[in-house]
Amino acid sequence: MDTYHHKNLKSDLIEAGIDLVAKEGLDGFSLRKVAGLCGVSHAAPYSHFGNKDVLLEEMQNYVSDNFCSQLEGTIAQCKNKDSLLMELGKAYLNFFTAHPNYFAFLFGKSNVALDLTEGADPQKNYKPFAIFKSAAEQILAQKNCPKEKRNDITISLWAFIHGITSLATMPGVKCGFKWEEKLPDFLNTFNI
Repeated sequence: MDTYHHKNLKSDLIEAGIDLVAKEGLDGFSLRKVAGLCGVSHAAPYSHFGNKDVLLEEMQNYVSDNFCSQLEGTIAQCKNKDSLLMELGKAYLNFFTAHPNYFAFLFGKSNVALDLTEGADPQKNYKPFAIFKSAAEQILAQKNCPKEKRNDITISLWAFIHGITSLATMPGVKCGFKWEEKLPDFLNTFNI
């Protein structure tokens, strides 16, 4: 096995781990297999991760942090625009269609937990959801949506875009359109 030095071995191991879990599931996941995918010795991952559970946690953090950056970047670009919810939906979809293994890993194999309770502490919630919820609730407030409806609408919007993204990232789904072009039509059914 070639044990050449990787400049970004840690991120290469994380990416290889995500791909491995997406393809083989958690039962097929091991540090040895991840090392093999990166072309390094089976001991190399231990210089960055103490065990496979640590690598799995780092993989989840890596995807979540990149997802947060995508959402936060969209909010920064579209702040105070009526189209922010649409743009957040597009950012969600585009992030995962560009990285379908991230979606399969994050929502199928990791331990992501959402607190959908009204008034849930955003600091203790899954950060991408907290970002989305905060932006959605601000927009709904600006549109004079009744406070008691905002949590339900936010959950519905998240679930809707999550479902669309799930379909868009499934290899067996066929459609006669481009998801990113059709998404505005789908989201406009909410009329907000």
